Amino acid sequence: MTVTVQYTSAILENFDVEAINYGQLVKEREGGRVVGKTRTIIFGEVDDVDIDTVYIERYNLTLRHGISRLVRKSLCFSKCKEMLDKYQCYNNLIRANSALTIKTKKGEKNILRTPCIAEGITNHIWTWVDLLMFKTGHKT
Repeated sequence: MTVTVQYTSAILENFDVEAINYGQLVKEREGGRVVGKTRTIIFGEVDDVDIDTVYIERYNLTLRHGISRLVRKSLCFSKCKEMLDKYQCYNNLIRANSALTIKTKKGEKNILRTPCIAEGITNHIWTWVDLLMFKTGHKT
């Protein structure tokens, strides 16, 4: 299947194969309904039951809603890698994700978190100044 080859080559170009796990989920449909799922491990140490598409589908939806150029039928349709990189920095470092918010006791302020805070990559929500002034090779 060409899609698998495209995904695999894109993953291998951008990630260390020793550091990631990758599997494929093929949904079998009859009359528009999912009647079965076939899971295949492409590379890495993936448990067969852990292969699912819900996270990537949600992320793709978030991208399409956040970047007008990714909306399917728009005048400004494009899939520019630079635009995706910039949005991913914004989404992962600057934009607080409501699903990652830690709810506190009543009367106290909830703790807002970005995906990078949730993963322990940084300890604060970045500003645009933080992002634009960031020098690679330095700790956050």
